[in-house]
Amino acid sequence: MEGIVLKPGEVHFFYTRVNEIQTPLLLEKYRDISSDKEKTKIDRYVFGRDRHNCLVTRGLLRFVLSWCTGICPSAFGFEENAYGKPGLIPGVTDIPIQFNLSHAGGLTACAVVLDHEIGIDVEDATREIDVNIADRFFSPQEADYLGQTRAQDKKAVFFDFWTLKESYIKAKGKGLSIPLDKFSFTIGKNSTLIGFDTAYTDTPENFSFFRFPLLKKFKAAITLQAPKTKKFDLSIYQCVPFQQVKRQDQIQII
Repeated sequence: MEGIVLKPGEVHFFYTRVNEIQTPLLLEKYRDISSDKEKTKIDRYVFGRDRHNCLVTRGLLRFVLSWCTGICPSAFGFEENAYGKPGLIPGVTDIPIQFNLSHAGGLTACAVVLDHEIGIDVEDATREIDVNIADRFFSPQEADYLGQTRAQDKKAVFFDFWTLKESYIKAKGKGLSIPLDKFSFTIGKNSTLIGFDTAYTDTPENFSFFRFPLLKKFKAAITLQAPKTKKFDLSIYQCVPFQQVKRQDQIQII
């Protein structure tokens, strides 16, 4: 399959429905291109659905990296920082590609960008959730906003906040060592802004955000550690790794 030339100022987001990929030849390919360490991780899962999800996720990641760099998908090596964020082992490519992964409810996603740290999150916004946990985990401003939201809209707003907060801490690469109540999002019809507790040292102008729906039931968010003065174009693709890539043209991106 012909790939793309990844350019500065572009974000490419790929997603796949894990359970729709059952072709033995495809699954065999995903395993063949996986490293021994990845195969061990896949095989360690007790349940077949978890092994399948992990296998497809590794296949998606290696496909996306290969599609965007022209490098053989089996050539990539990965390492994790002290907080578990994965990245490429140096030396495979001189292309400054950054990536992040997320999965939920049978959907797995991967996004790539040049030069900037990136974090993504996808969530099944139809699953049952007690939105009152926002009082424990969100900032006071976010919890107040959610408390004033109409009952029929609370779950949607909850997942708007949740995906943004998850994508931010993943972009920072420090996981839940960052308290979720020390930064706060303000979401508008056509805007997404972040603010920080006075004791927290990040600068709002150093981050850019996207949020958008997927397949009617999912919400997705992307955080880039990139100045708001930089403009990014986001492309979204529904993908079956090594078989089909279809660009999505009718998704509302905020």
